[in-house]
Amino acid sequence: MTTSTTSTKLPLITKFIYGIGDWGNTTTTTIFGFFFLYFLTDVAHLPPIYASPVMLIGTIWDAINDPLVGVLADKVHTRWGRRRPFFLIGAVPFGLSFIMLWWVPPFTNNFLLMLYYLVAYILFDTFFTLVCVPYGTLTPELTQDYNERTELTGFRMGTSMAGGLLAAFFVPVIASAFPEAKTGYLVMALIFGILAMFPYFLLFFKIKEKYQQTPSSDLSIFQSFIYTLKNRAFRFAAGIYMTSWMTVAMVSSLFIYYVTYWINMAKQLDYLLPVIQLSAFIFVPIIVKISDKTGKTKAYIMGMVWWTAVMLSLAFLPSNAGNIVFVIAALAGAGIAAAHVIPWSIIPDVVDDDELRTGHRREGTFYGYMVFIQKAGTAVMLAIIPWVLSRTGYVPNQPQNVQTTTAIRMMMGFIPTILLTISMFLAWKFPITPEKYASIRQQIAKKKASEAGSANEKIL
Repeated sequence: MTTSTTSTKLPLITKFIYGIGDWGNTTTTTIFGFFFLYFLTDVAHLPPIYASPVMLIGTIWDAINDPLVGVLADKVHTRWGRRRPFFLIGAVPFGLSFIMLWWVPPFTNNFLLMLYYLVAYILFDTFFTLVCVPYGTLTPELTQDYNERTELTGFRMGTSMAGGLLAAFFVPVIASAFPEAKTGYLVMALIFGILAMFPYFLLFFKIKEKYQQTPSSDLSIFQSFIYTLKNRAFRFAAGIYMTSWMTVAMVSSLFIYYVTYWINMAKQLDYLLPVIQLSAFIFVPIIVKISDKTGKTKAYIMGMVWWTAVMLSLAFLPSNAGNIVFVIAALAGAGIAAAHVIPWSIIPDVVDDDELRTGHRREGTFYGYMVFIQKAGTAVMLAIIPWVLSRTGYVPNQPQNVQTTTAIRMMMGFIPTILLTISMFLAWKFPITPEKYASIRQQIAKKKASEAGSANEKIL
């Protein structure tokens, strides 16, 4: 199934540079997702009951600042475009604030330690949003072709999986290379924090916003919120994105606990995490091809069915399963790839649908609110995990009781199953098909031609 709305194709180098731009986003979020909660409880020795507010409040702020930056990015007009100035301004503080997260301050008071990590989390996420949301909005401003948007997202997610693969492998290696884990984590943060800055400078100097001259929105924040929620396609897209990424957040944060305390393979973590990321990397172009043939939502549903089966198997995997967990980790790649590629590729279609309905171009607003809704759900998940661990008697760096290991298994298997089932239903009902999108682009083109004709008549 192929639907194209324009014969102008992006150069391969543009797609490649755009994809590389996701390096900083993906390496920092992969490291944060897989290791930060574990770092708080088992390296910084912050009790889970104190770690829970850090994750909850930090992620709530994470959700709030996304629509604010999104609306701001829609209102900015400079000779460099609407998005690119954010890369130049935010790159360095983004990298430095990531490093702050992984320093263990010399506090003996748990409340002060909690406050430090809360402030570090808020600073990191503020600068992360400042570069990440404008980066996401580049997709609809680089191409208006239905399938090319999926291909462009594929380049981005290829970098995402490759970056995640390198992060997943090297973080445990670097952390264990020093006598004290806290030194290893800080060195790791210095390396990845500095590397995270450079792709944004590449984006600033090498990427041009092809459709930046399209009139942008002059709506207030409140008006933008109302118009956004009124868009039916957006509500479905947001639900798909939220449920899939709530699953990603829960599985990422729990995986190290599952491997360490249930299947007793902590020493194999250096290899298990790269297997997952490598598998997902391999499946990205496959998902893109399936999407081209069947449509985005069908490709997504197939991926989620597969991923659900994988997650359920983890709930029933015996603690002495051994190397079979490597097979399961590799099988998860198809679902993870679909969860990364498809939700991001349907957001530009929602932006075009909104332009037809309202006459405004609001890429930043939609990306901001999309991430806001996703992160609001993720905040709940990330707060639930340490709360459940504390309620079941979790003790860092010790064999866990039956209640704790059972809770870890159930959160790894059954909660993802519920979330992904909801996500598949929303994808099935998503209203923008390839045919519907082609119609939207045609109507927008006719509307612009009519407006241009009217303007010429007034001049004459």
